[in-house]
Amino acid sequence: MAEDSQTSNALPVSGSMIRTGYSFDTISLVRGTASECRAVLELRVGRTPEVYRNRPFVLDVSAVRDLNAIDYPALVALGREFGMFLLGLSGATTEERAQALAARGIPVVNSSRFARMREESVKPKIITRTVEVKVPVEVEVVREVKVPTPVRESVQMCVVRRNVRSGEAIKAPGNSVAIFGSVANGARIIASYNIFVFGDLMGEVYAGSPRDSGDPGAPDSFIYAEGAFNPTFVAIAGNYQTADDIENDPLGPAVREGQRGTLAYLKGRALRYCEARDLAKIISNTERP
Repeated sequence: MAEDSQTSNALPVSGSMIRTGYSFDTISLVRGTASECRAVLELRVGRTPEVYRNRPFVLDVSAVRDLNAIDYPALVALGREFGMFLLGLSGATTEERAQALAARGIPVVNSSRFARMREESVKPKIITRTVEVKVPVEVEVVREVKVPTPVRESVQMCVVRRNVRSGEAIKAPGNSVAIFGSVANGARIIASYNIFVFGDLMGEVYAGSPRDSGDPGAPDSFIYAEGAFNPTFVAIAGNYQTADDIENDPLGPAVREGQRGTLAYLKGRALRYCEARDLAKIISNTERP
C-alpha cells in the first residue's frame, strides 16, 4: 500500500512487502483494536477504494503490547467492509507471541521464524567451563651454587713454527700462543692467555686479552721472550706499556740491556719484568717478585 504525501503520526501504513514471491500490503497497528484499524483504512483506502478492491493485506502487530486486545474476527469483517482480504497478523517477533496468536487460531503471516531465530541468536549465552587449577602452583626456583674452590680452565696452545713478519697478526682467542721464531717489528701477537716467543721479540704483544667488553681479561697471564726483548708495545689484561715506557721504567734495567730470557707479568695493575728463572714462580702463582 503506497504512502501519500500526508502521513499519520499514530497509524502509518507501510509499503508493499514481498515474501516468497508474493506481494501484499501491511498496516501497522499500535493498540490492535478494530476501531484503530477502521481509522487507518478510512484514511488510506477510503479515498481510492477501487485501487485496493479485493487486495490482500496483513496487520503488523509488533508494536501491540497486549495481544488479547486483538479481535481477529472483527478485523476480518472490517477488511471485507472495505473490499479487502485480511490474510493474518505479522510482527510476532518472539516465539511466545507467535504461540499466543496460534493458540487463538489466528494465522501468523510473516518471516517471524527468521526474526525469532535472530532474536535467539543475540540473547546472551552463559558458557560454563571448569578449569582445574592446582594450588599452590610449584615454581622452579633457580639457585646460585657457589663453587668452594676455583676451577682452572684447560688452556689450549696455539703453536706457530716460524718467524712472524712485519705487518702480520697472530690471534688466539681462548688460547695461549707459542712462537718458535722471532716476532719482527710491526708484527702483532694477541692471546687470551700467555705468550711464549722462542726468539727475539721486536713487535707488539697482547697477553690476557679481554674477549669482549664485559671480559676483564686474564691478569695472571704472562709474556716470555727467550731472545732479545725489545717490543714496541706490551699489554696484559688491558694494562700496557709502550717502548718508551719500558725504556724509562726504572725497574727494567736488565730489559734495556738486552737480557736474555725475559718475563713480563702484572703486579696489581703495573707491568713488571724479571729473568726467566722466575718463570716457575709465575706459573704456579705462588709468588710474584
